Amino acid sequence: MILIPYMLIAAGLFSTLALFLTVKREIYGHEQRQKKRVEAMVLRLNEAERPLESAAQEPFVTYVAGPLRAGLNINNRVHALRMMRRGEDVNHIAAALGVPRAEVELLIRVQTDGKARAAGKARAAGAGSDQA
Repeated sequence: MILIPYMLIAAGLFSTLALFLTVKREIYGHEQRQKKRVEAMVLRLNEAERPLESAAQEPFVTYVAGPLRAGLNINNRVHALRMMRRGEDVNHIAAALGVPRAEVELLIRVQTDGKARAAGKARAAGAGSDQA
């Protein structure tokens, strides 16, 4: 009778020790997997650096971009649309406003699409009121 509490304590200690060793084994396995992942990443980084090193040995021309300009603000947009209505060329509008040609083309495309969409809605609204 007197030995039963001691045996239960000993069993608890052994089970705690078993759990501790199991956790340690899991941590070790996880650590090994992470080391393999890190080594694979380092290998890929080294492989990715090789083309850069060979490119660094070749002579190249550097391009220094000028200061960044603001795009089309409201005033420039209005001015560009007025010039467009007057029939000015896209290149002339871009040069006059000091913006890239692609921005002027985009503005024109957005403007014409918006007009077409508004005209379509007006026609649909007119057709809807005629049917009623």
